[in-house]
Amino acid sequence: MKKILIPLFIAAVGCLFLLAYAGNGKLATAQMDPKAELMKSVERGKVLFMDATLGTSGMSCNSCHPEGGTKEGKMGEKTIMPFDNLAAKYPKYITSAKRVMTLDQMINWCIVKAMKGEALAWDSQKLTDLTAYVASVKAK
Repeated sequence: MKKILIPLFIAAVGCLFLLAYAGNGKLATAQMDPKAELMKSVERGKVLFMDATLGTSGMSCNSCHPEGGTKEGKMGEKTIMPFDNLAAKYPKYITSAKRVMTLDQMINWCIVKAMKGEALAWDSQKLTDLTAYVASVKAK
């Protein structure tokens, strides 16, 4: 009898745990506003865009992409066009990198090459936030 009751007890406790977890997951999801969460990510990305500590060169993203990417910029002699619906333009071939890149790869390329920083992890919140910001910018 004990051999039957112990597995049933463990199964019952496991079911209660799963129900409690699922209930918490549903509550958390129901309380989140996806648009508000995206706007928070964009705002964090805008702060990072101005942050020269992403690299060691003293530059921020804004150094080459002035006014938050809304105005034409320069990187040496190269003219950099303002962002405008940038997410729709990637992936694309990047001549200076000699390969096709996604938008988040391009952001990391700029951090490493121009800003002399460490590439952000592909699944990091910082890279997500920077990409969300850059994708949200409209040219003036």
